[in-house]
Amino acid sequence: MGDAINSVNWAAVPGRSRWYDLARAARGLCALAAAANSVQAAEAGSMLGGGGIVHGHSATVFPEAAVAAPLLDIAERGHPVARDTALGLLDEALSSYPHAGYT
Repeated sequence: MGDAINSVNWAAVPGRSRWYDLARAARGLCALAAAANSVQAAEAGSMLGGGGIVHGHSATVFPEAAVAAPLLDIAERGHPVARDTALGLLDEALSSYPHAGYT
């Protein structure tokens, strides 16, 4: 899964906001793919949910979520706690509003 995550040109994804940190999406996905316990999955989930692909507090999904397809692989084949975290993030992304100007 790491190759799929690292092959994405994260810098080319449009849209920046004060809540978004470009590095969080890739780092969070890599950490979630490698998570082997609840603490690791929670830390990765926080990275992704706090400005990586979504911003939970504002109910915003960022354009990076569109290229975060490795999250689907994690939901399918990751450690059970990583799968649960990935499914939670997918639900949050699908339930959130697109970042302004990026529908």
